[in-house]
Amino acid sequence: MGEPRYIIVHGHFYQPPRESPWTGLIPPEHGAAPFPNWNERILSECYTANAHAHTMQGPVVHVRNNYESLSFDVGPTLAAWLQRHGKAAYRAIIRGDALYANAHGGHGNAIAQSYSHSILPLLPPRDRELQIAWGIDDFVFRFGRKPAGMWIPECAADDDTLASIAAAGIEFVIVASDQGKFSGPRAESRNAGPFQWRRGDLSLAVFRFDRELSTTVSFGNGLADGARLADWIADTALKLEPGTVLMLATDGETFGHHNKHGAAELARALMALERRDDVILTSCADYLATHPAAGSFEIASASSWSCPHGVERWRSNCGCRHDPNTSQEWRGPFRAAMDFVKNHTEATYDRFAPAIVKEPGAILRGAIRLLIDPNPAVHEEFFKRFKVADEGNRAALLRMFEMVRAGQAALTSCGWFFDDFGGLEGRVVLTWAARAVELAAEHSASIENELLERLRGINSNRRENGDAATLYLSLKTREARGRV
Repeated sequence: MGEPRYIIVHGHFYQPPRESPWTGLIPPEHGAAPFPNWNERILSECYTANAHAHTMQGPVVHVRNNYESLSFDVGPTLAAWLQRHGKAAYRAIIRGDALYANAHGGHGNAIAQSYSHSILPLLPPRDRELQIAWGIDDFVFRFGRKPAGMWIPECAADDDTLASIAAAGIEFVIVASDQGKFSGPRAESRNAGPFQWRRGDLSLAVFRFDRELSTTVSFGNGLADGARLADWIADTALKLEPGTVLMLATDGETFGHHNKHGAAELARALMALERRDDVILTSCADYLATHPAAGSFEIASASSWSCPHGVERWRSNCGCRHDPNTSQEWRGPFRAAMDFVKNHTEATYDRFAPAIVKEPGAILRGAIRLLIDPNPAVHEEFFKRFKVADEGNRAALLRMFEMVRAGQAALTSCGWFFDDFGGLEGRVVLTWAARAVELAAEHSASIENELLERLRGINSNRRENGDAATLYLSLKTREARGRV
């Protein structure tokens, strides 16, 4: 028998930073009832459910950790919350990658994600490189190894984004099958690749996920019966040439949150695929180790998996929306206002950090470890490396690092994805912007009045929200009350 076909099932797990930047607590989110907030609800329905997925095989109940077989990424902002509030699921995620790596020559099934889930093609080079560096460092802290791959938020990519990722030492990324030009052997089939992207001395392997399979799992009835799903995936793969790989990718929350029985049916599908001898369930890193990238991938302009207009969904009224009776004219000025906040935090850092440390850029790129790891020994070694001995200067730098992170959080993509900035995701963006403005004001005159002027002309589709300035001030008031 010749070489089998290969299958990759990838889950992208992510939540925005819902916590208050002041208290670390998530305000009540009434739509998540009976849970206090959406993170807690999705933890129960999805993250924990996949750590202990129950499925029947005849009269026998099998309990399995889906993270041991699934290719996956976990957003840093979600991982930080799980570490504190979803410890069992968090341990299962870390253990799943470790067990997979031990069984596959050190090739883990977890990959990194850029830190704040902002749209990388819309960022200037400095911010894009910071997001990538912070995402890598967060991954190393949690998984204890360097990531081979990186999930790009919304799969939003262009040549500059891919160049920054390759320059950071990442080996592969994942995109949708219609995001660029794939050429070479098997390019016309449903083969996932990997294909090769090049710019000068830089190169990346590019895997593409199958739109039809992924959409059926995400939005159709693909998870109605895990055994049937496994047969469909395998039958599709067997139509490809021996040795090729078929890939489906979806939001990880599909498996249990968006689909009530998703975790159990995913477990059934994974078990069924693992028992077959004509297909092999694999991961990107493991497959790439024995099947180098062939053919080529070219991307003419910025594209994403979730907006047919490139990346316009995150900066303009491109027409992408759920409710056709809403307007997204708010997206452009809202983006400009948050860019204004983020740019101010960077300017503040650039003005004041050089008086404290000789390498302000380098220390900022490594600073995320200090914000996620409370270990005093780590802090001591880090500051010694950059020759910052004074405790007051160390404290000042930590506040500036927090300021920059808050400014970056104000660009998290979900604030623009939905129909209105007044939803939970837009409120997350405004709350982090308020924190960034407050921290920057410790060093120079506050920009809040100018920010409010920019926000006043941005009107919500919901009358009760008013304009963005009104919502911003109400969120600040709520946070102040919560700290009393």
